[in-house]
Amino acid sequence: MGMNKNYTISIDKSKLNVAVIHDYLCNRSYWAKGRTLEIVQKSIDNSLCFGAYDNEGQQVGFARVITDLAIYAYLLDVFVLEQYRGMGIGKQLIQFIVEYPHLENIRVWRLDTKDAHGLYRKYGFIDLKSPDKAMEKRQAADR
Repeated sequence: MGMNKNYTISIDKSKLNVAVIHDYLCNRSYWAKGRTLEIVQKSIDNSLCFGAYDNEGQQVGFARVITDLAIYAYLLDVFVLEQYRGMGIGKQLIQFIVEYPHLENIRVWRLDTKDAHGLYRKYGFIDLKSPDKAMEKRQAADR
């Protein structure tokens, strides 16, 4: 599926609808249930953010990347609002991110997903080659 011309992707944080992002993450995502507005805003302030918008400028999708812009990038909080799914917007968003000029030479990308492996594989993501070498530290709640 090619680019959907009815939707645009932007890194302009001033266009982000933080209320929409917070509502989705806090109430409808499986990975960020209960995340506070304060934490959502802080995560936006400290990440490279990508918003997907319809022709009227309404936010329909979002993703953010934590990166050093040289070697490593971690993709997270990716979503397309339910009523806009199935139109190729998610694919357009991921393609835009992996081709974004400041990220095109990243050596290591990471992400976590429960059910979207097929989508990410189309853009070069693979299962961890050595999961026994990866570690994590998590707080009691993802807030």
